[in-house]
Amino acid sequence: MSADFTLTGGEHNAFHTGLAIPVFSLRTEQSSGVGQFSDLKKLADFAKKTQMDVIQLLPINDTTTFMDWRDSYPYRAISVFALHPIYLDIHNFQPYYTKLQKQRLAEAEAELNELEQLDYERVLALKWQYAKFIYRKCAVKVKDTAAYLEFYEKNKNWLEPYAVFSYLRDKYKTADFTKWKTYASYSSDYYKQLQENKDAAKKLDLLIFVQYLLHQQLTDAVHYCHSLGIALKGDIAIGIAHDSVDAWTNPNLFHLEMQTGAPPDAFSMTGQNWGFPTYNWAEMAKENYDWWKKRLLAMAEYFDAYRLDHILGFFRIWEIPAEAIRGLLGQFSPALALSPEEIEQNYGIPFREWGIERFTEPFIKDWVIDEIFGRDNRDTVIQNFLNYKGHGNYEFNTSYDSQKKIERAPLADWLKEGLYILHENVIFLKDHTNDHLYHPRITFTSTISFREFGEDYKKRLEKLYNDYFYGRNDLIWQEEAYKKLPILKEATAMVACGEDLGMVPENVPDVMYRLGILRLIIERMPSDNSFVNPLQYAPYLSVVTTSSHDTSPLRAWWEEDYFRTQRYYNEIMGWQGAAPKQATVEIVKEIIGRHLSSNAMMVILPLQDWLALDEQLRKENPQSEQINIPSEPFHYWRYRLHCTIESLLENEEWTDFLARFVSAHRK
Repeated sequence: MSADFTLTGGEHNAFHTGLAIPVFSLRTEQSSGVGQFSDLKKLADFAKKTQMDVIQLLPINDTTTFMDWRDSYPYRAISVFALHPIYLDIHNFQPYYTKLQKQRLAEAEAELNELEQLDYERVLALKWQYAKFIYRKCAVKVKDTAAYLEFYEKNKNWLEPYAVFSYLRDKYKTADFTKWKTYASYSSDYYKQLQENKDAAKKLDLLIFVQYLLHQQLTDAVHYCHSLGIALKGDIAIGIAHDSVDAWTNPNLFHLEMQTGAPPDAFSMTGQNWGFPTYNWAEMAKENYDWWKKRLLAMAEYFDAYRLDHILGFFRIWEIPAEAIRGLLGQFSPALALSPEEIEQNYGIPFREWGIERFTEPFIKDWVIDEIFGRDNRDTVIQNFLNYKGHGNYEFNTSYDSQKKIERAPLADWLKEGLYILHENVIFLKDHTNDHLYHPRITFTSTISFREFGEDYKKRLEKLYNDYFYGRNDLIWQEEAYKKLPILKEATAMVACGEDLGMVPENVPDVMYRLGILRLIIERMPSDNSFVNPLQYAPYLSVVTTSSHDTSPLRAWWEEDYFRTQRYYNEIMGWQGAAPKQATVEIVKEIIGRHLSSNAMMVILPLQDWLALDEQLRKENPQSEQINIPSEPFHYWRYRLHCTIESLLENEEWTDFLARFVSAHRK
């Protein structure tokens, strides 16, 4: 029986404790170079033994887009329904392998498991190599079972398009379906057509067969977790891959000409560009958000709760033009853009009188070039990238008039960075749907263009900026959330948790509370100007954690900024004297203890931070335990535990301590 996650009538009496770890990071004695669904059983044993009742994972969907290590990014799914083949446990099929196959698998596993980190490409190749052996040996028998036939019939609406997409991706060696010639536009007839080709039919069959095996292995692990009273919490990515089954089969549900990301925040001063298409919410509403409901129902087969990635995207999304690379040229959608009349009359800014281009085109003069690139490089920059407009002003030439063109050019990194800054040196951006309306560029007060205005006009622009970003759009964003989130939440019995970090409108916490969606609270990432989030005030409807996959783990954070750590040591912990350079076991105990003592419904900490409670178990280099660096658009997601789950289970002294520690604080 799973943990009781029922929320009833505001009775705040159920507290849950758990650990967070990506499936790919698990390491067991049966691993084939990566964590797999079957490893969740041993993790559940560990959770049970240490008085925890929740396991939180990252997204587990297939991400095979580039067909290399870049696909290690778990938030760029090619299908919101298909599971990732890398999580298939091929070790369990030993009885079907020949002696030579067993020997080669053992050799490969020994080599891959010896690595500190995941070798994504080699591991995935190994999984597919043995998946094909399993298919040849078992498929005929398995496909004749009632379980397989039930799985196929229930899921064929997404299984068949997924199989066709994956087959065509491999055939054309690209996931960009616009390059698939006659298959560029989806048709439900493709599956039947391809079945007439013997080779294609076999490949389609293999893809569906592997999905069945993955479903069986994950379902088996879920049932085992539930038998121990352990609940599983999944993760729903805010976006999908631009080149994906979902975009191919339902292009009307997405703005494929746009990209989504996030404005500047603690993770990146230039914002984030995730590269996902934005949602066409108007089209989704016509279908009563059916795509979302089906997505959630599919997840509910495995999970008791879910983390809704970037829940702010259901209020408004940060929409970035297709030709931009960084997030600074984005704008909120939806948002009330400004007309020239409003800019002029309400704020006294001579928008048209001075020329709209002064505000909307990159502000480029000789001295601006000197400041960004250095005087010695001015002539080179002008000759290669710019045209002279007159009156001391320059514009980009047509070869470099977008950030995408700059990215594709064979230029040094420092030169690209400078050219990006030039592109971003604007005050206003044109609305994506109406060229006669404008949005202030996020953080324009930090631009060289803004510095050039007199003090009086700076104040006027600052007032416009603050009015726009802090209040102007709050009501329409709230209305947008109330259109979507109740329908999504009511689609399943899973507990909904929202990741509400970043630039959070004031009304977001209230909306989440009223809808019964748990907030995410990380002590070090306050939503206001406070030094930290005060854990003693964490609401019951929240998930409290020390760190996440996007942040440094607790010990690494302690070493990042000594002055901040010293203040935290004295003011938050209440300990006197100089703060130690490293987070000792005693310090970690104090910090985690305060988290566990909060009133939050769930306290779920990364397994790395739990391991930090023991001097012998903690990894030597805390920086190596960070899973992702958000400022890197193509980060290699390859972190693996440095010890096996079995070794943790066998460490009775530590598991007993952890059980007592959790029980003492989580009452």
